[in-house]
Amino acid sequence: MENKQDFVIENGVLQKYNGPGGDVTIPAGVKEIGESAFEDCTGLTSVTIPESVTEIGYGAFYGCTGLTSVIIPEGVTEIEWNAFEGCKSLTSVTIPASVTKIGPYAFQKCAGLTIHAPAGSYAEQYAKKNSVKFEML
Repeated sequence: MENKQDFVIENGVLQKYNGPGGDVTIPAGVKEIGESAFEDCTGLTSVTIPESVTEIGYGAFYGCTGLTSVIIPEGVTEIEWNAFEGCKSLTSVTIPASVTKIGPYAFQKCAGLTIHAPAGSYAEQYAKKNSVKFEML
């Protein structure tokens, strides 16, 4: 169980997570998961992202080898470059229709990944363009 000291939050941006990992719930009110906020947090097994988040920053979860599934909440519009790169255990990501931009290499080195998203969504186009397995919500 994380505590408030595990998070460095400035002006609604989660700058850094300093906790031990495990099942992490990002505090409500966070608007953006900042650049490299969870980078190399190998103990992270799941993360709950609040609906207040609209952007997942560059390399936010880069190298988080124990994150197996992610559900991105409605309201997120952008997943930046390398956001989940190197998340080798990531097998499932659910992306809402609100996402209209996914940066290059966002899911690089996520070999067994399946993207779950609405038919006709930007996420479906991204999956097909990048040869990522896609399942319709």
